[in-house]
Amino acid sequence: MKLSTWNPPLLSAAILAASALFASAHADECGPLQRAASMDITMTPNGLPMVPMTLNGSPRKFLFGTAGGISTISKGAADSLNLQAVSTRTKLVSSNGNATQQFVSVDSFVYGGLAGKDLQLMISPNPNLGSPNLPADGELTGDMMDRYDTDMDFAGGKLSYFLTDHCDGHVVYWTNVAPSVVPFRRGQPGSRNIYDTHIRFHVMLDGKDVLAVLNTAIPRSQLNAKAAEANFNLTDDTQGTVPIGNMNGRKVFGYVFKTMSFGNITVNNPHIVVIPEIMGLNDPNNSGRTDSRIKKIDDDLEADLSVGMDVLKKLHLYIATKENKLYITAADQPTGAQ
Repeated sequence: MKLSTWNPPLLSAAILAASALFASAHADECGPLQRAASMDITMTPNGLPMVPMTLNGSPRKFLFGTAGGISTISKGAADSLNLQAVSTRTKLVSSNGNATQQFVSVDSFVYGGLAGKDLQLMISPNPNLGSPNLPADGELTGDMMDRYDTDMDFAGGKLSYFLTDHCDGHVVYWTNVAPSVVPFRRGQPGSRNIYDTHIRFHVMLDGKDVLAVLNTAIPRSQLNAKAAEANFNLTDDTQGTVPIGNMNGRKVFGYVFKTMSFGNITVNNPHIVVIPEIMGLNDPNNSGRTDSRIKKIDDDLEADLSVGMDVLKKLHLYIATKENKLYITAADQPTGAQ
């Protein structure tokens, strides 16, 4: 999911206020890890992580999503909380082709020990939120975590946030095994989208370098169909592919690759879904440019591979925000004391 860059952003300072609760004093020297918040992870029936959040005193469950720009709430959940949707020029578009330009304001919220007021959430463009397979009230994304380090222990069922003023490289507290350290970047070069919090990094897929994005909000990893054909000569009629269905009339199929490697950490036999590019397809305002470049408003330099929960659940990941690095170990590494 991404935010269109052609409209001015609209979000209040509520998330900044929540961050200030745990802001550390300025210091000349780095310090040890300091945990700011921690919460239990539960899984949806199709294997997506959810975390608890309280809105206006009402306990809710939200998806934990690393590939969204702005946190969202479903229309049904907003209605149940009597939150009035307001139109905005900010536009959120999703990989299923839908778009939204409405937000609601929440008077108070509590999230893993972080508390704040006047939180604004976009109405989600995902029509499946609240369904039996996706029983969540919304999705919490990068705007709720990019001021912290994020520790994802899916095997242990814990999500934690840490302050960022620690010594560089001193983050792996759960094991004595050396991690794989993978650099990442968030915003696109030259992008005006300040809410682009996607975590982009390089992986090796069957020995080929592929730009990937971390996406905890999809059950299976996904590869763009154009990249599949260009890099792997892979199409829906290639031997070994399995038809899955279609998206907006375009074929979707599965394929089992041999390896996906994150530095020295390798996941064997990843089952990847190959999907067409339909970002913004159902958005009537996804108009084309008028200059010499043929490009739609919602187009951008996107990663070809979205690494989903089928792979991520096998890993323990720590996002070091200021370092712009991922620290990764296998999920079954012995746990150490922090």
